[in-house]
Amino acid sequence: MGKKLDLNNIFITHNNPDPQKTVAPGCCCPGPVELKRKITGADVMRLTILGCWAPYPRPGGACSGYLMRCGKTSLMLDAGNGSFAELTRHIDFSFLSGLVITHFHPDHYVDVFCLRHAVEGARREGKMNEPVKLFIPPAPEEIYRKLAGYTGAFDVVNIDELPVTGEIPGLQARKVRLGDTTLYFAPTTHSLPGYSVVARHGNKTVCYSGDTAAGEEIKKAANGADLFICEASGMNKDAAFLAGVHMTAGQAGSLAREAGAGRLVITHFWPEYDINILLAESGEGFEGAVEPAVQGKTFTV
Repeated sequence: MGKKLDLNNIFITHNNPDPQKTVAPGCCCPGPVELKRKITGADVMRLTILGCWAPYPRPGGACSGYLMRCGKTSLMLDAGNGSFAELTRHIDFSFLSGLVITHFHPDHYVDVFCLRHAVEGARREGKMNEPVKLFIPPAPEEIYRKLAGYTGAFDVVNIDELPVTGEIPGLQARKVRLGDTTLYFAPTTHSLPGYSVVARHGNKTVCYSGDTAAGEEIKKAANGADLFICEASGMNKDAAFLAGVHMTAGQAGSLAREAGAGRLVITHFWPEYDINILLAESGEGFEGAVEPAVQGKTFTV
């Protein structure tokens, strides 16, 4: 038997034409279902970890993927290996307002093909009316063109074509409004073109680093964030190997402290490493408590 649900603290919504066939997520579900916790407050943001490993997952795990829910907006950030299956434990994919792919390394985007087939099937069966907004970088061009061709599933938005704003101090970022949430995209320092993502809803801000080396742009993007989800791809001993592409745990902690982030959650873990060591090293840099990304865990802001 699985963990018993607290029926006083949940409510279920669904788009299944036969509600009697709806069961809880994680079971053999004959109809789409969404399970949500009751959280009061119009400005509440929830970020659920769908996957945290890179570049391959531990057994039963998933690579980079995050579900952000605020108001009426449900946004998936990255879609690495295994993240789509974890997504469906938390919401029906048809409730997605959009998907952001920060860059085109496989551990951040390959499950976009799972979502493609799911959406196309749901639209054929009349369960979804519109394609899902897909925010992606324009390069590598071959991948961009392939995804842009899936018009039955996606309404593709080239992030580089979004308007530029200076609303984040010292940073020229791309901006878009998605439902009741504002998204900002700032360029990252990585081996492929990519972005960090800043999401603002009411007076709350969440920043997701994507894959990036430490630098001024990601520090400005994370400035004052209530919650900073930051990659910590290696131990401090790996600094030379990761230079210019990724951050060590210590660099993630120091950058978050310098940016004045309220809470730091580290992610993007090499599967062979002891997470406790990464937490200790990032905590030294942050000069405070650091939390690890744990698949299925939800952080509330």
